[in-house]
Amino acid sequence: MQGSISTFLLATLKIDLAFLRTKIGLIVGVTALGAALGFAYVSIKPIKYTARSSFVVEDSKSLGGSGLMGAISGQLGPELLGALGGSNLLSGENIIELAKSRSLLRKTFLTSYDGSEMSLADRYATSLKLKEDWLDSRKVGVKVDFSLTKKPYSRLEDSLLNTLIDRVIKKDIEVFKPDRRLSLFEINITMRDEQLASLFCKRLLTMTSDLYINAKTKRIKGNISRLQHLADSLQRYANQRVRRTAQSNFKMLDLNPQYYDQEAESTINSREESLSGMIYAEVLKNLEISKASLLQETPTIQLVDTPDTPLPSNLLEWYEGLIFGLLGGFFASVFLLIFLFDPKNGTE
Repeated sequence: MQGSISTFLLATLKIDLAFLRTKIGLIVGVTALGAALGFAYVSIKPIKYTARSSFVVEDSKSLGGSGLMGAISGQLGPELLGALGGSNLLSGENIIELAKSRSLLRKTFLTSYDGSEMSLADRYATSLKLKEDWLDSRKVGVKVDFSLTKKPYSRLEDSLLNTLIDRVIKKDIEVFKPDRRLSLFEINITMRDEQLASLFCKRLLTMTSDLYINAKTKRIKGNISRLQHLADSLQRYANQRVRRTAQSNFKMLDLNPQYYDQEAESTINSREESLSGMIYAEVLKNLEISKASLLQETPTIQLVDTPDTPLPSNLLEWYEGLIFGLLGGFFASVFLLIFLFDPKNGTE
């Protein structure tokens, strides 16, 4: 059985080779055409640069768990803990979509390219030759400028800026986790301008990190601010009560026996001093708990790799295009001849 199969395959191969010899001119022509197309493709293909940046997100554990927050929960109860704690709605995974949000991409586009008023959006549109297309277009027909000193932009300019953002989302940006088991993320920005790709990647990562950290800690920072204001007010009040108590005690040294108001005032001041001191101590304790909670809830975003020039590009040498085109043309001609023609009689 195996011998018959081997014999059949060998006979088929001989027939195919004999048929291909009769078409050698066509094969050479298609191969040459493939080589020419490969060379032309490499010559006209726009060069794109990829800026890669990787970072690690160290996020906090959920509240009420083990460790510091578990001990605080046992002492203060869930109500106070809920007031001090942060939200778990923003997990580390959501930073992937956050980095591709339209608002952050817009803010990144509207930053300076080279320290002048020229924005990254201006440079991006220029690198793609979109400004010339817009000027020649019927729908636009005007010179478009995203200069940083030109704000606010017109309705047309806002619309065109949104098209740039859409293009970046669809073609130029990639945010992913190389390994689902790790907290390592990677941002890839691919553009035709090397400096633009590098700047866009760095600034987008900075804005994403700032927004992510602020969103995770906004509630706790607000609580700390309120508790700090309350503690400062109580401190001033307690200091005032201490002074008034000292004054009352000093007046009692020369107290006329027929007047008892000074003694009553001294007693009241002493009591209020003790109460204000106790309240102030509790507020200080809650303030320190809030600060400890802030430290635990604040995520850490650590850069691992940053886009350093020169950036990797998709540039191919002329001989690479020639070789790829030559091989592609050769194999394409061979397979097409075998599958579209019948090698046994050389007809379709």
